[in-house]
Amino acid sequence: MKAYASFITEARTTRASSQAKRLGLVGDGHGDWYDKQGNLKAKTVSGELKMFSGRTGSEDEGSQDTSTAAKSGSKFATGGVNQAGSKGGSSADMERMTSLVQNAAARQELDAATRSEPLTVAFDKFDSPEISSNIVAATEEYAEGGQYYIFPSRDADIDGLKETYGDAIIDDENAETIYDVLQSIYESGYGAVNILVRQSRAKELQKLALEQNGTLYNFLSLNIIPVDERSIREKYIAGDIFNRGQIIESKERVGVIIRRGSNHLICLDKNKDMFRSWITESKEI
Repeated sequence: MKAYASFITEARTTRASSQAKRLGLVGDGHGDWYDKQGNLKAKTVSGELKMFSGRTGSEDEGSQDTSTAAKSGSKFATGGVNQAGSKGGSSADMERMTSLVQNAAARQELDAATRSEPLTVAFDKFDSPEISSNIVAATEEYAEGGQYYIFPSRDADIDGLKETYGDAIIDDENAETIYDVLQSIYESGYGAVNILVRQSRAKELQKLALEQNGTLYNFLSLNIIPVDERSIREKYIAGDIFNRGQIIESKERVGVIIRRGSNHLICLDKNKDMFRSWITESKEI
């Protein structure tokens, strides 16, 4: 699973990319941006788009050039691809420029494709072990094997949660509010997000998330999914889970429920053999 901190860096890079594209520039995938004639016009530096003055190499001679390209002796600094098509340029330069543009476009299409699916995240106070377990299980299930992140309140026992649930638990000071998280997710290239929260907070979180959609971020799809806060026993007693005729899995055994006990189920497997399963060890199929 990708570290959430990388979202913050990617968000800055994405802002620079968006600005460059609005100016009609094409990137080489390494931070340099060119116009349609192959002239180096800008560079991504520390996540910000730095525009060059547009002077030619001869005009810059003798002056200080602070660009990374000039310092590194890159072929894009002087006399390289950026001069293709100008006097003295070669067909080989033009071919390299064309290849550069095509490769950059292909990378951009690949990046867009890898983030076409909604990202799944969860927010919760994590003040109850049972509710915490419900939130994490529901988030993992909703992600369907994909990437997901879980954001506890800053005053929660985050170290303890990480020990229990692993790297899915995010401890990042930059993720203090739902706005911080959604903005960084959007600026990292995602156009859709699923947010799981406990049922009692679903309306509140939905209002907060949606009121800034179109301002701080602009998701095409922003779904709030409420998670039932009741314990397994509460749901069982209410008759909402593990009813007769349903199929369950328990300790690698699969069977149909034929009887409900106070805290256990009596089931028949495919061989008509009877077995008992505690409700806490059972999972509906």
